[in-house]
Amino acid sequence: MTTPICRWRLLVAALLSSPGSLFSEALVTAGRCAPKTCDSFQLSMAWSGSNNYLEQLEMITEWDVTAASNPLSTHQQEIASHPQTEPHIEKVLLTESTKRAEQDDQEMQRYLHMLSTEVDYKKLLNQNPYALTDIDFPIIVGRVLDTLEDSTQKSNGKLKGQAKLKGKKEPRDNRPTVVVLGTGWAAHAFVKAASTYDLRVVVVSPVNHFVFTPMLASAAVGTIEYRSMTEPIRVTNPFIDNFVEGRAVGVDVRNKVVRVQLTSLSTVTGIFKGIAANAPCRLEPEEVSTEGGASKLIELNYDYLVCAVGTSVRSSIVPGAKEFCFNLKTSQDSKRLRTAILEALEYASRPTCQEEYYPDDLQQQQRATIERRRRVRFAIVGGGPTGVELAGEMCDFFSQVCSKPNGAYQHLANDVEVLLIHGGNDLLPAMDRDLRERALTALRIQGVKVILNTRLEEVGQDFITIKEKGAHQTETIPVGLTVWAAGNAPVPFVSDLLSQLPESAAGSAGRINVDRWLRCPTPTPETFGSILVLGDVACLGAKGKYDPEKVPLPQTAQVAGQQGAFAARMLNRRYDLKQTPPRLDDLQDETSLLRSWLVSRGLETAPEFTFLNLGYLAYVGGGEALNQVKLGDVPLFNYSGKVAFALWRTVYLAKQAATRNQALIAFDWLRTELFGRDITRL
Repeated sequence: MTTPICRWRLLVAALLSSPGSLFSEALVTAGRCAPKTCDSFQLSMAWSGSNNYLEQLEMITEWDVTAASNPLSTHQQEIASHPQTEPHIEKVLLTESTKRAEQDDQEMQRYLHMLSTEVDYKKLLNQNPYALTDIDFPIIVGRVLDTLEDSTQKSNGKLKGQAKLKGKKEPRDNRPTVVVLGTGWAAHAFVKAASTYDLRVVVVSPVNHFVFTPMLASAAVGTIEYRSMTEPIRVTNPFIDNFVEGRAVGVDVRNKVVRVQLTSLSTVTGIFKGIAANAPCRLEPEEVSTEGGASKLIELNYDYLVCAVGTSVRSSIVPGAKEFCFNLKTSQDSKRLRTAILEALEYASRPTCQEEYYPDDLQQQQRATIERRRRVRFAIVGGGPTGVELAGEMCDFFSQVCSKPNGAYQHLANDVEVLLIHGGNDLLPAMDRDLRERALTALRIQGVKVILNTRLEEVGQDFITIKEKGAHQTETIPVGLTVWAAGNAPVPFVSDLLSQLPESAAGSAGRINVDRWLRCPTPTPETFGSILVLGDVACLGAKGKYDPEKVPLPQTAQVAGQQGAFAARMLNRRYDLKQTPPRLDDLQDETSLLRSWLVSRGLETAPEFTFLNLGYLAYVGGGEALNQVKLGDVPLFNYSGKVAFALWRTVYLAKQAATRNQALIAFDWLRTELFGRDITRL
């Protein structure tokens, strides 16, 4: 049994580990909440009457000494004060005293546990454990100052090559060459913030544009147009040295050379001749050719390699998924899916799928009904944000085109069906439970058939096979098309890069481990700091404010965008990335405004990357959305419904790449509300 001395020593140790402002209040609360039979009650009451820290500490010491000199509990002392007590009565009193002591010990252990962390202490007081006082305001202030700095740095080189914070009018001599692989969230943020006065930037990607991926589901049903949510990478920063349309296929880490397979541009014009899921795509590898021609393999030298190649779909884990599933990762995927949905509606409208064309043949009528319903049964695999938003957008689309009396496909209103298959217990697992439940309810109200705790076993051209977890039997469902939104896998280039890095570089799920400055391990000290890994490829463990264990940062656009801006900021400031932590280059001009700015902020040493989580958004259809707004690790509020939908649209509009995109998307939303979605197949 824990003695009172041990209990109070543990209590003081727990309180000292908590914020100082909570010290006195916690002890008073513990004394008030604990039973008055507890030996510590009198000390807690005396504590509440003192505001002096030294006096309080002296109280603990005196109480500790008194308790040590008299190890008997209060109840045992009461028995000892009655020497003439009958033996059987004394035995009863001792038994009761022992029970009371055990209860006191259990109560104290409970309070010690609750006071062991700030979060549990606030729960003890019935307070919100995630109060605004827990927000890391220094991080917020730092981000604001970084944004002000970025607004000047990203303009460097765009006006006669001048650098505003350096007072120079010509690009710096011997600029380091930065090869950026990709045009996704991380690469786009890097290119946007990079100073072309300080850096010679070359971008390599199989596609020449950035796409706002959260709105791919909207584009797949015509709510917005593809070009409204894309921005050419040459427009993002017109002063980059070059853009190479190609795919990185290999790298020589020791010699700082990356090999690029140029895209065969002649394939672009014929890319959409078919709508099959396995139609040619610029993102898919072409046959590597070392000879001259459109697919020639070239080599690019670099001083810094920014690896932001993203991920590919992980459909190969299910038989038939790669061949027959549609994806939703690029604008090409969105356009292909939109065409497939419209063709499915046309197939279901053909005479061979209509009963009235077979008035005298009941069997043919049944076959026509079965085929019509199969053609307009759409399966979505994956209950994350992509799958949920696509299901919601498809419900909106079908409610418009199948509505009476003006719907173009109103004859299919009773046949269209959307299936959402998810292997977990809840949709949107990253969100809070109340929002997860609301997502499930909202989709089912709109008619989506949500199937949880179920795995996809096989995909065919006109069917899927599923099996519930723990079950032995499978179920085959005829479908018109299947969309894969269930996970990502590393691209081939990542495997080639990992083969040249130390074993410590291999992270979870094929990702690359990086340190707090986004540098991956390299085979030699001379090459350390020359490769920065960003976005979905990077595996960076981070501890939350209330989570003691490190977990890899999620593969989200938020993380990638913040990492891209962070990496550009480090190179703009000319930190020496070979050092740990990186420090400002000693050769940098001591009189430059940028250096003075950094020194005044105490940034002679590069700060570590810190992810500032702003929350999660998801559209569930029917003009409803889910918002989980956070600031770092501190939840601010959760919303669902129409108000959340307004916030969802506001945030997505504000986060667009350029003012042009904001205007186009606002116009698309207005056009959709007034005239509906376009069903033309081009």
